[in-house]
Amino acid sequence: MAGPAQDAFELLAENLDQAPLGAPQGPELMAILRELFSEPEAGLAATMAFRPVKAAKIAEQAGLSLEQAQDLLEAMAQKGLVYRRRTPRASYYSLLPMVPGMAEAQFWASTAGGAKRRMAELFEAYYEPGVGKAFSEAPTPYSRVIPVGRAVDNSQEILPFEQAEELIRQHEHLALTDCYCRQQAHELGQGCDAPLDVCMIFGSFAEFAVEQGWAKKASPGQMLEALARAEEAGLVHVVDNVAQNVNFLCNCCGDCCMFLQTITRLNKPGGISQAAYLAEVDPEACVACGECEAICQVAAVKVDDETAEVDQELCLGCGLCVTACPNDALVMRRRTARPVPAHHGELIASLAARREAK
Repeated sequence: MAGPAQDAFELLAENLDQAPLGAPQGPELMAILRELFSEPEAGLAATMAFRPVKAAKIAEQAGLSLEQAQDLLEAMAQKGLVYRRRTPRASYYSLLPMVPGMAEAQFWASTAGGAKRRMAELFEAYYEPGVGKAFSEAPTPYSRVIPVGRAVDNSQEILPFEQAEELIRQHEHLALTDCYCRQQAHELGQGCDAPLDVCMIFGSFAEFAVEQGWAKKASPGQMLEALARAEEAGLVHVVDNVAQNVNFLCNCCGDCCMFLQTITRLNKPGGISQAAYLAEVDPEACVACGECEAICQVAAVKVDDETAEVDQELCLGCGLCVTACPNDALVMRRRTARPVPAHHGELIASLAARREAK
């Protein structure tokens, strides 16, 4: 039970820590919350669930009039703090988790340069004790890698949930937006020059993001074109760790990405689920040109004077090195991979059960 000294922001921090990945507590988190929420907004958000609930029910639980609650909820939706779904009969709202959710939405919702810079500074300070910790210490990885399609030989079995094109075709609502991770890095004068506009969102959240002006509605053809540009730029395909109805498909670099930085920055490879493939080198064909080493986003490939070598523990199975090799000296082989949860309910249940046990 909350103590009398707790203010609305402390209660909100505790509520956010009940999300599937949690929100590691500390002064860095509190600084973010005090920057993003007014005190009345924090008080209401502290009572909210992470699943959509009717506005009238949220108002009742918070002891507010429907008009008061609706005004606060709409303000928070505009700021990328809550998700809204409208139906002909009612509006539903849910609190966005810190990640994935609130962190990304700040860079989509904010257009002012100064505001983006401030957000970049706050979330950079929160990465190691917060965002990165949440991803790297999750008992079940929240995200997984899928291979570049042309890296896998036609003779090999590749399952539908391992194919980016198939995941895109599962959805009616598709949208493209700018990569939050690279935006944050650029605001801090860091990062790389990989394309920004290749972040993909799907389903009801894509509808919401388009409605808010944070993303552009896209056709399957436009999504596939963006996918090809991402592969050409040497980016890794990362999706939420489910077999059906993924919510996002990120195209990630090791310099900026909040998922891949669990490896490149925190040295914790278990924070992201590897693809069910492993790159293997044919030493007879390898000429040690270094193309594979240059394209690997997590430094899993090293080249000496004679041949390339792949670190099996680090290899994501993305296949970028295979597509970059000019001598066909690398191939993708099946390996034993972690099971993929069938859907989000199964993923969230797994995260919740194992967090409880821990």
